[in-house]
Amino acid sequence: MTDSHAAAVDPTERAAVRDHLERFAGADAVSERDDGAVVAQFRGVTHVTVRPDGRVETGMPLHEFAGRPDRLVFDHDAGELRVERDGVSYTFRRP
Repeated sequence: MTDSHAAAVDPTERAAVRDHLERFAGADAVSERDDGAVVAQFRGVTHVTVRPDGRVETGMPLHEFAGRPDRLVFDHDAGELRVERDGVSYTFRRP
């Protein structure tokens, strides 16, 4: 992490994931599905979904991500969520 305002979160820590997604997307945009997945829904098809086992799925026009990361890095000031695993990083920018 290069930004001192960024927070790394274990994707299986559901309470921390929900707290950070609510801060990232707004509390009204976050819900929990029957299968336990926490979903931040933005305009249209744009979303971030974190399943109880830590699997992350994102949807955004022209790109998406699906996989099981080591950590989620929320940079709330920059409006970015980085999904990181083994030196690979996918950045989801808040629309």
